[in-house]
Amino acid sequence: MSRASARKMSTGNNDSRSASSPVSAVSGEHSHSLDGHQSDDEGSGYDSDDVPWFEDFGSGHSIVPMRRIRSSQEMLIQPSSGSDMDAITGWLYNGPLQRAKYQDFSTIDWIYDNTKARHYNSDLRARARNNGRLGKLELLADKSKPWLVLLAVGFAMGLIATCVSVSSQWLIDIKHGHCRTGFYLNRRFCCWNADDVCMDWVMWSEHLHTSWRWVEWLLQYMVFMLDAILFAAISTYLVTEYAPYAAGQGIAEIKTIMSGFMMRKFLGLRTLCIKCVGIVLSVASGLSLGKEGAMVHIACCCSNVFARVFKRVKGNEVERRELLSAASAAGISVAFGSPIAGVLFSLEQVSYYFPAKTMWRSLFCAAVAAVTLKFFNPFRNGKLVPFQVTYDRTWDLFELWFFVAIGVISGLAGTVQNRLTLYLMEYRQRSMLKNFARGEVVVVALATAAISYLSVYLRADTVTLVSNLFTECHSQDTDGLCSRGDRSGNIVSLVATSVIRVALTSVASGLAVPAGMFLPSMAAGASIGRAFGMVVQTLYEAHPTWRLFSACKPDVPCITPGVYALVGAASMLASTTRMTVTVVVIMFELTGALIYVLPIMLAVTVSKSVAEALDKDGYFEGIIHLNGYPYLSMEQEYVLQGGSDEIMTRASEMTVVRASGETLQGVVDILSGSSYSGFPVVGADGTMALVGYISRSDLSMVVERALDSSMYSGSSPCCFARDAPLEPADDMAQHTVEFRPWVDPTPITISYNTDVNVVAETFRQLGVRYVLVAHHGTLLGIITKKDVVRTVRMQSRNNFGRPTLFSLLSCGPDRAWPVWRSWRSPQQQQPPRGLGIFSSESQVL
Repeated sequence: MSRASARKMSTGNNDSRSASSPVSAVSGEHSHSLDGHQSDDEGSGYDSDDVPWFEDFGSGHSIVPMRRIRSSQEMLIQPSSGSDMDAITGWLYNGPLQRAKYQDFSTIDWIYDNTKARHYNSDLRARARNNGRLGKLELLADKSKPWLVLLAVGFAMGLIATCVSVSSQWLIDIKHGHCRTGFYLNRRFCCWNADDVCMDWVMWSEHLHTSWRWVEWLLQYMVFMLDAILFAAISTYLVTEYAPYAAGQGIAEIKTIMSGFMMRKFLGLRTLCIKCVGIVLSVASGLSLGKEGAMVHIACCCSNVFARVFKRVKGNEVERRELLSAASAAGISVAFGSPIAGVLFSLEQVSYYFPAKTMWRSLFCAAVAAVTLKFFNPFRNGKLVPFQVTYDRTWDLFELWFFVAIGVISGLAGTVQNRLTLYLMEYRQRSMLKNFARGEVVVVALATAAISYLSVYLRADTVTLVSNLFTECHSQDTDGLCSRGDRSGNIVSLVATSVIRVALTSVASGLAVPAGMFLPSMAAGASIGRAFGMVVQTLYEAHPTWRLFSACKPDVPCITPGVYALVGAASMLASTTRMTVTVVVIMFELTGALIYVLPIMLAVTVSKSVAEALDKDGYFEGIIHLNGYPYLSMEQEYVLQGGSDEIMTRASEMTVVRASGETLQGVVDILSGSSYSGFPVVGADGTMALVGYISRSDLSMVVERALDSSMYSGSSPCCFARDAPLEPADDMAQHTVEFRPWVDPTPITISYNTDVNVVAETFRQLGVRYVLVAHHGTLLGIITKKDVVRTVRMQSRNNFGRPTLFSLLSCGPDRAWPVWRSWRSPQQQQPPRGLGIFSSESQVL
């Protein structure tokens, strides 16, 4: 089933469910309290027309009875005839009802938000037809809001990428010296007009005017390490003190957010600011990190911040995630100068739900970002990134074997890097290092600077290193990588550089600083590829008559080590991230040569195949599993064993709410006595007849507002059933607290023997938050997304049994059912611990 068809199922085949659910706007993002839920013009109501509604008009608390009138989008509240009532319902004032905000670390309701957007668009089109030109202008203004957000994101990313690139390069050069003509200039701009020797760039050791060379070297060494420590310390202080979510790359968390998970403040304004400043400092410190991966997080933060300007976009979590998908393309666009690769990255790696309109939006946002970056021209050479290269040579057929070998080596190296990185991250979480995050960053920065300064390849920043490795040698080049006399030394140095780079990247990836692993991985792969190419070049020059090199023409360079470096960088990036098409297009847009697409495709395919044979999860999926995020991959095919009864949280372990017969104080006790984020509503006659489902946030919101009102007390009855009558009474204790508009009367239910693979597909394709397990209308249990995720991760461990239907139906009349009779041996007759491991998503993290 495709993503688009699955989403159509969720929005089109659930009309009975969505029509009976309150359709209202979700309130603001960065609030954790349930107070202050203001009304929204996009709200919707409840189907029952005979329910009395009240509105407080402010002056003297005059209460007018209200009646619901149906429309295509909502139930409009209209005054009705009748005398004023002596009751104050402050929690039902000011128009349509408001659903509570999504709690932090919870899952959004895709069906609800899609239904709300569909009803809103239908009503907007109806007004456009009825209001003529004014209505059409209103429709045009509404449709342009997402495009305005993406336009702002594209421009902001071009500006941010320019500032980050220029400032980080200046700080990197400051570790070596400064410009005599302008302290604010980096070495490239300071020596712009210099031919061979730049007299304007002054090394720090030159200020001593010493005649001893070892003193100059030692001074440069000390300044290099002190600057590295200073930059890393400032970066980790900003992150740990003001924005902890700014640490790391952020793509794994963005993938989880795209799947419907709520992580408040992860895409906030403070995280955006600290991420932009921190990534400059962490890259300048010399840590084996890059800024390219962090650009994706920064772009998503910009999208989230700009989306708050428009109330409708802010209130719909599904549309906000579509904008995040489009914004992520801008991050890759400015990171590699590859707008098309940005669109493919959004489709291949980040997005969970990618409709056709999102592809067009992604291309628009990526193009705006690239054009903005081109306009600012931060490198003053017309290139979008400094490591863009061009080649004037082609490749021969016999080189495909060498490209395959590079793919195999890079696949092995990428797997080692991923496993080492994840192992160190896990070790930090369970060791004392987690209490010394700042000190760890300083120590790692010191060790990295001390090791890197000893090698010219490690001392150079990753951008400069990759650019030099990609560069093609010409006949007049006789120094550095192009030196024939020291070729064997360069080969050994490049191999050592790749090994050390893998180790340093693995250590630095989990530090409490903004980080990216794209470019460090490419640097390690480029070192491997360049060394391999130089070996092949040496073999050709030593044995030009071998049959292997029969296709080479005499007096014409046959082997281009820079191409091997390009292939190695692509292979290494593919093995770590498990991306294929995106990597190929990135390399194509970097070189601009279509002729090298075939060897890159071959090497990338081999590299990913080798990596997946050794480890099925890539870098981002490994972080998701390590942190326990509730994420079900759309690409992975799950083959699970068992039925829904084996993974559900049983009704005996749940807290339920009676449809009637509950008091306000009883509901308060339910909320305070459990940490579940939702409660099934069952019959009032003592049975477990399923009536509906209400979320904890909605329940808490209504309870808090009822307690703040003077017309209710702890003994006031509560009504959750749709057919329960509301009879007005003079006694305050008898005023009924109305919960019916917040109860979902048609939750998605499945049978107790439904195959667990069908359950997993239900969560993955429909994006539901929970499903209830029932048998002939009797509640048996609940399955949430976290239950399915844990089942997927524990499918190799057969540690839960299979209950019978009789045991599922043998329940008592009370809310807390007796513990199930175990079907195990007498020695194992204890509460079903095997099922207890599947803590429901209805439990707050």
